[in-house]
Amino acid sequence: MFVMAWLIAVGSATPVSALAIVIPLRPGEGIPIPTPPAVTAGSFILYDDTYDVVLASQDAEVPRPLASTTKMMTALVALEEGSLDRLLTVSEAATLVGESEIGLVAGERVSLRSLVTAMLVRSANDAAVAIAEGVAGTVPAFVRRMNRKADDLGLTNTSFSNPHGLDDEGQFSSAADLLAIARAAMEIPEFARMVATTRFVFPPAPDGTERIAETTNALVEEYEGAIGVKTGFTFDAGLVLVAAAERDGRRLYAVVMGSVGGRSHFDDAAALLDHGFDEYGLVSLVSAGDTYGTYLEGDRSTQLLATADAEALAPVAAAGVLVPAIEVEAGDPVIVIGDEEIPVEPIEDGELPGWMAALEWIDEYLAWFRDAA
Repeated sequence: MFVMAWLIAVGSATPVSALAIVIPLRPGEGIPIPTPPAVTAGSFILYDDTYDVVLASQDAEVPRPLASTTKMMTALVALEEGSLDRLLTVSEAATLVGESEIGLVAGERVSLRSLVTAMLVRSANDAAVAIAEGVAGTVPAFVRRMNRKADDLGLTNTSFSNPHGLDDEGQFSSAADLLAIARAAMEIPEFARMVATTRFVFPPAPDGTERIAETTNALVEEYEGAIGVKTGFTFDAGLVLVAAAERDGRRLYAVVMGSVGGRSHFDDAAALLDHGFDEYGLVSLVSAGDTYGTYLEGDRSTQLLATADAEALAPVAAAGVLVPAIEVEAGDPVIVIGDEEIPVEPIEDGELPGWMAALEWIDEYLAWFRDAA
């Protein structure tokens, strides 16, 4: 399933209210909706953050294991509730989590900033537990904060039982919910900086051992415009990735869950991002200086000249195919698209006998409507 909403951008001008030339977008017949690329992911969502439009999705509301993308919420809670310069003491429990780690040593004291960075860049499970214990006192207490934050964000298909994402009963989310978590977290400058980091020098271990965090997100290094955000993998979840990229003034997010095989989560996300950037763009709807419709006022036939531009985020193949539907109401003339009004300037064609002007207007309108249908 994929969803497309038409979004309007209108050039600056002072709106004039009343006689409305209403131009609702009429995708209907003849507007090609691009088919999303084939991916291995069990569910996904592609979202244009700049224009607030879902470009494509598949089972985006279905709960699934989310693996280490959990750490986006761990970081979000920690960054909102803790001072980044605060030193946290590492417990033995944190050092025994297993899987991906930064190599913490029980009893050492490390800043919250370093722990969150290692958790997001290296996907360090030991750092996730150290953060939870240091911020909330215990892991269960921190997890309760994670679930409260999920409620605050309005997430209906998300539940946490640990701060790192290893498979656990009660640990799940959906592609749409992961998108919401990522968007909230990316509003925090420190989070955005961390997930764009490719290599982080962690403080050395107490015995002097060097510790380096290399990013687990290959797209940050390989995909043009990539700015984050988080990878994940467990046997139950498969490969999971929340990816974000910016090009030509647009930010897109792609979330893939349950990708299968090798680098498939990177390939799936890259294919979706390419789809969004290549197949969608701003399409001109109204151009300043062009005429949009004719109406009769008394015995005068008057054309309406637009005084501002309007564009829609739409399939690029729709350029020249999107057509406005005009409806004339009483008052001063404007072109209305959604909630936007575009001023028009009446241009008189000359006086005509009333009945002739009326017939001409009706004929022109019906011809336009046939062409637009």
